Amino acid sequence: MSSMEKEPLSAVPQKDEVVASITALADRVAELEAKVAEQGAASLNFSDDKLATIASSIYGSRQMRADYFKGSLLTDPVWDMLLHLFVNKIRGHRVSTASLALATSVPQTTALRWIDVLDEERLLRRSAHEDARLQVVEITPEALQQMRCFIEDSVTRFDMPIPD
Repeated sequence: MSSMEKEPLSAVPQKDEVVASITALADRVAELEAKVAEQGAASLNFSDDKLATIASSIYGSRQMRADYFKGSLLTDPVWDMLLHLFVNKIRGHRVSTASLALATSVPQTTALRWIDVLDEERLLRRSAHEDARLQVVEITPEALQQMRCFIEDSVTRFDMPIPD
């Protein structure tokens, strides 16, 4: 269709249809705002196990992307590290720097640089392992709380399904 031709009138939404769509959207926004105000992210009180399940699903989904897209387009090692550390802390598993690097799907040297950054930002802390060749890392209490709040807020804002 040239720029000079007009669309047929039947293809142009009628005023009533536009008003109805806007009203429906406004109602949905009001409903979501009321839900957030009523529940609030802090008042959801999800168990840590439920939050870990959600975080594990997010992590698994992120890893699965490589089945569909070129891996070089999908690197976000810091977020993968935080998700991995969060889930493992909740589930009581210790994480070595080597296993954290593997969880990111980036070269080990890149992962180690990001571990240094997370340490400097006080989002993780390192500790010695009984095997002197290993170093254990864990999410800090502050970062653990930030992850809890982020996941709860995400579930609320985006109406994510909640695991049983």
